[in-house]
Amino acid sequence: NTLILCGPGNNGGDGLLIAKFFNENKMDVTIYSPLGVGKTKDSKKAFNLVEKNNFFKKKIIINEYDLIIDCLFGVGFNRSFSKDLSFFINELNQSQSNIVSIDMPSGVYTDSGAIHSIAVKANKTLTFHRLKPGLILLPGKEFSGSIEILDIGISNLDNKTNIYLLHPPKLKEIKKADHKYKRGTTYIIAGKELIGASKLATLAASQSSLRIGAGVSKILINESDINYFKPHILEEMIVRYDNIDDLKNKIKNLNIDSLIYGCGIEISEQNKELLSFLLIQSFKIVLDASAFSLMTKDKNLFIKLLYNRNCKTVLTPHKGEFEKIFSTSENKLNDCLNAAKKTNSIILYKGNDTIIASPESNIYINNIGSPNLATSGSGDVLSGIIGGLLSQDYSILDATKLGCYIHSECGNRLGRGLIASDLIAEIPNILKEMMISN
Repeated sequence: NTLILCGPGNNGGDGLLIAKFFNENKMDVTIYSPLGVGKTKDSKKAFNLVEKNNFFKKKIIINEYDLIIDCLFGVGFNRSFSKDLSFFINELNQSQSNIVSIDMPSGVYTDSGAIHSIAVKANKTLTFHRLKPGLILLPGKEFSGSIEILDIGISNLDNKTNIYLLHPPKLKEIKKADHKYKRGTTYIIAGKELIGASKLATLAASQSSLRIGAGVSKILINESDINYFKPHILEEMIVRYDNIDDLKNKIKNLNIDSLIYGCGIEISEQNKELLSFLLIQSFKIVLDASAFSLMTKDKNLFIKLLYNRNCKTVLTPHKGEFEKIFSTSENKLNDCLNAAKKTNSIILYKGNDTIIASPESNIYINNIGSPNLATSGSGDVLSGIIGGLLSQDYSILDATKLGCYIHSECGNRLGRGLIASDLIAEIPNILKEMMISN
């Protein structure tokens, strides 16, 4: 017992043709069109094929239908619903019926995944020709259900794009003649308040960099804090420094392949000064966590420093951190891309719908994110993975894409209840499988 919800445009025309097909195959079908049908050229053609059939009803009871096909609005929807239609969609979403949306769940914005208060919550979306960003970006992702792409015979349409699904680059082969220093060294500057989260952040990043294949991980620690770290140091090496000037001198004289800054760092003028110093150095940097708070009061200065660096930087903010530095809108893709161009950096905008953007205008959407990754230290593990890959001489974009993929795969494999240390231990398993598939 099937109900087809038809809108006034071409998506409604698709619904009319579905009704015609169902009827020809002796299936029970009803059409409900709260906004009318046949108001575009193609949907009028479809209406002419079915108007003689007794499909249409002016009033319906939603729970009488087993299958509801949503053809109210498709690609291009970008406005709010009327109160009556909002009430109807809310009733629809609360029903026990199986809901299939055609092309897009009605109410989800195609290019951004934004919704205006409500949208049809589909069990399945059958989308045409290409995957649309709104189906895999939040909040639209929560309304799309399972997604199937249907080939409807359109060729060479939308074949030029700067938006891609995230696919991991190939892992590099480990050479027999490699030694640990040839595999690269990742440096991490430790926080000073070495209790709880600060200590976790530093060690999670350092351990992940080693697990991903960096030959050496070195933690830069203030001399007065050495004893706090000693009981927890495993495979890492310690580089001691006495004060901020000593730290700067050491950084200038070290052969740094990659450096991670921000994990567990205190918000202070001294660390803000240190960040400015780091951004004029010519080595690869991953900025996370507290680094964004340090930038807040001098955003223009830090954006300029990032833009003018000789070596690109990776920034890995979550939503709250992103908003401290950059402007935001309903379109996460545009926000991320604008930030990448503004800073001449790779931006990894974290979330269940993580986006990676490059200054060259390429965008990658991670559609395998796991909600189980929302746990303390998870972001520090991601920073460590990316930093470890950078130290192995992956390009800055490849390291970010590969790091994001491996991090997500760890979350998906481990499932509910994982903690940061579980992610670190899972990395070799993911690497092993990736090498086999290579």
